[in-house]
Amino acid sequence: MKPAPLAGRFARRMLPLALLAGAVVGGVVPFFYTRQVVAERAGEATAWARQLADRIEGLARTRPTLWSYDRLTLDALAAPLLGPPVDARVRLDTHSHPAIYEAGEPHPDAVGGWAVVRRGARPIGRIRVELPAPRGPVAVWIGAPLVGLALAAGLFFLPLAAVRRGDERNAELWRALVEANASLEARVEARTAELRRRETELQALGARLMAVQEEERARISRDLHDDLGQVLTGLRLRLTALEAALAGAHQAHLTAALAAVDDGVEAVRRLAHDLRPPALDALGLLDAIDSHARSWAAMAGLEVELALESVQPDANAAEVLFRVCQEALTNVARHADAARVRITLGPADDGWRLEVEDDGRGFNGADAPGEGGGGLGLLGARERVERAGGYLDLEPGTRSDGTAGGARVVAWLPVEA
Repeated sequence: MKPAPLAGRFARRMLPLALLAGAVVGGVVPFFYTRQVVAERAGEATAWARQLADRIEGLARTRPTLWSYDRLTLDALAAPLLGPPVDARVRLDTHSHPAIYEAGEPHPDAVGGWAVVRRGARPIGRIRVELPAPRGPVAVWIGAPLVGLALAAGLFFLPLAAVRRGDERNAELWRALVEANASLEARVEARTAELRRRETELQALGARLMAVQEEERARISRDLHDDLGQVLTGLRLRLTALEAALAGAHQAHLTAALAAVDDGVEAVRRLAHDLRPPALDALGLLDAIDSHARSWAAMAGLEVELALESVQPDANAAEVLFRVCQEALTNVARHADAARVRITLGPADDGWRLEVEDDGRGFNGADAPGEGGGGLGLLGARERVERAGGYLDLEPGTRSDGTAGGARVVAWLPVEA
C-alpha cells in the first residue's frame, strides 16, 4: 500500500499552532509589555505628584488662604518637573476652582498620576502630573508583529519543508520498492516459466519413458511368446517324438522333461501376459482386466468379484487403468491378507473410475491414506494416473457385512487422458 503524503495533514494541523504562536509574540507580548511600562510610568507620575503635593501642603500651612493664588510660588515648586528630563505637565484642582493652576506642555498619550493635597486631615485639592508616553512600547508594537510573523512563518514552513522532504524521500523509496517488486515479479515469472517449461519437459519425458516402457514390455512379451515360446514348443515336439521312439527305462525321464518344458511354456506365457496382456491390445480393457483378475484369483486363491460396465477409453487411459488394477491386485496379494476382492469400472464425472476394494486388514504404517502410502508400486501408479490428468486415492474399505475394514484404491481419469 502506497504511503500517503504527510505534508497536507501536517500543514492543516501546524497552521493554527504557528498562527497562535505568532499572535502571542506579535500581540500578547507587546500588550503585556506596554501595560507593564505604562504602569511603571504611571507609578512614576504618581510619585512626582505625591512629592509636589507634599510641597504644596507645606505652602498651604504657611499661607492657608492665598496659597492657591500664589502662582510664582507654585511655578517655583513645579519648575523641577517642567523641564528635562521629566517634561511633565502639572495641574492643580481645588474644590472651588478646577484647574486653578496648570503648567507644562500637553503630551499625546500622556501617562498621569495624582495625589491629594491635604491641610491637616481635610483634603483641599488634588495635584495631577502627566508624563510623556514611553517610547519603548511603540518600538515593541512595531517589532513584535514582525517577529511574530517571522516566528509563525518559521514554525510553519521549516517543519513543513522537512515533512515534504520526508514525503519526497518516501515517494522515492516507494518507487524504488515498486521497481524492485516489479523486477522481482518479473524474475519470479521468468523462473516460474522456466520451472513450468522444465516440468513440462519432465512430464513429457516421463510420458515418453512410460510409452517406451510399454513398448519394451510389448516387445519383450512378443519375443517371449513368439521366439522362446516357439523354441520351447519345438523342443516339446521333439521330446514327444523321442518319447514315441524310445520306450522302457527312459520313459520316466522323457515324461519329466516334457513336464519341465510344459512348465517353461506356461511360465513364459504368464510372464508375457504380465508384461503386456494380449487381450489389452486385441480385445480391450474389459477383457484384459477380466482375464488378468481371474488368473490372479486362481493363483492367489482369493475370490474376485467383477462389476465392469461397457466402457471404451482410449489406448492411453486403458493402459493406465489396467496398470493400476494390476498393481492394486499385487498389493492385495502381498499385504492385505484378504479373502475377497471387488473390482468396479465404469464412467463417472466425464471420465473413467476404477475401484479395487478388498476385505483385508486395511491400513497400517506407511500404507495409511494421506501419507503417500501403499508402497512404491502404488506410488508409481499414482504418478502414472496424475500424469494422465487424473487422481488416485487410497481409502478405507467396507466389508461384505457392512463393517469398516479393508482398503479401496480409487483411480479416476478424464475422457481425454
